Amino acid sequence: MAASSLVGCAWLARRPEAPPPAAGAAPDSPQALIDLVSARRAAVKSLRATGKLQVTVDARRGADIRRNRFTASQAILAQSPSSFRLEALSPFGVAYAVASDGRELAVLIPSESVVYRGAAELGTVAAATGVAATPEDVTELLLGLPPAPELDLEHAWVSHPGSPGMGGDGSDGPIAPEILLHATARDDPDDLVVVGFATIAATGSLEPVLYERITGQGQLVLRARFGAYRAMPAGPFATRVEIQAIDSEAVLTYSDVDVNPALEASRFAVATPSGARVLRLDASGRVAAQDPA
Repeated sequence: MAASSLVGCAWLARRPEAPPPAAGAAPDSPQALIDLVSARRAAVKSLRATGKLQVTVDARRGADIRRNRFTASQAILAQSPSSFRLEALSPFGVAYAVASDGRELAVLIPSESVVYRGAAELGTVAAATGVAATPEDVTELLLGLPPAPELDLEHAWVSHPGSPGMGGDGSDGPIAPEILLHATARDDPDDLVVVGFATIAATGSLEPVLYERITGQGQLVLRARFGAYRAMPAGPFATRVEIQAIDSEAVLTYSDVDVNPALEASRFAVATPSGARVLRLDASGRVAAQDPA
């Protein structure tokens, strides 16, 4: 399932409306920086787009590692907080579709006349996309946003790896951050979260351009870099997202993008075609059962 699923997938939360900056907060204080992330989340709630996804996955069998690469054109829908739909397009129509409404995840592979269904959670998303991520993380990344969890700002700190200046739009690759916010995650205090910010030339605004989550043992959980920004009514939007996770890498590049369209909830469900098999996924993403015919 994982091999066929990767042809059509792209990925990768907490959604309260952005609070006003704390009175007297420095423009690069932890609170002011996380307020910038909250403001972007409040400004970008949904998306309809087409683009291209390139995925590289390392399949491990004992000491052997086999690298698999996939590239596919995509039709993409995303809606905060945790709904997304990805369709791999071919000259003959949809070759693959995966959708989540935040509760159920479904994968349709028309050539095999099969639909996989399971609870939308880390294990099933990993099976469907190759990246161990929650539906919230997938949605945030598709919206061009860093999927930062709630952070412990009391013990957060800020560093300045680069000189302030215009970072361009990242057309030729990721933008180097000029400010880094470091904080631990409230859902796992052993995990360090880093969010990087840079000034985008198109708008002159400071935007999040890097996200990293690292375990207490130093293992990278997820890294995302954002670039190719376009000025839109909702603000600068990243049309290039580079993702790195355990045993996988991906580059998502958008072509046509419609930000904040009205999307019906039914778009994030997958109907079972007549005669198709339905296979149930357990929490780890493995096939657990087949629905009766």
